[in-house]
Amino acid sequence: MKNPMTKFISAAAFIALSVLSGNSYALQATDNTNIFDGYYAREGNNGSPSRTLHHNVYMKLYTYNGQQWVALLHIPLPYASTVDEAVIPEIFTKIRKRLNSSSYLRDTFGILDERATVQFERFGFMQEKIIFECGSLAPCSIIPADGYLELIKPGMINEHIIKYNHIVAQ
Repeated sequence: MKNPMTKFISAAAFIALSVLSGNSYALQATDNTNIFDGYYAREGNNGSPSRTLHHNVYMKLYTYNGQQWVALLHIPLPYASTVDEAVIPEIFTKIRKRLNSSSYLRDTFGILDERATVQFERFGFMQEKIIFECGSLAPCSIIPADGYLELIKPGMINEHIIKYNHIVAQ
């Protein structure tokens, strides 16, 4: 008869290895860049999807103090089409310095001429996906891929899959 402590240690080791391998896979995009480098721009910014939603959307993934955070920045149209994308990383830096808990914030961040809205949420990992609360019926998930992320947002009838292109500062 096996010692119960041996069973517990074996099970704990298996779970730890499973969780850690999922996290390391999700943290590395396949094009040798880290998901925390740079930021992400929704495909269709300044195009038809933005005109339908009335804003451009940018995403940044952060890690600090052992926690992971996602920031979704919504800049309203038509003003968003005049914003130089070179200021987006600067806005995300200011967001990170101001926020340390889940929140919504509407501000110019000392950079923009019009107020934009940011949603700042903690995220975790589940089955090689990033999971976070996004104000939907169920949590949103993010799947890292080559040079982009896919945000999967639950809907009433089906899921909405939104592609975000990876922008890495030069």
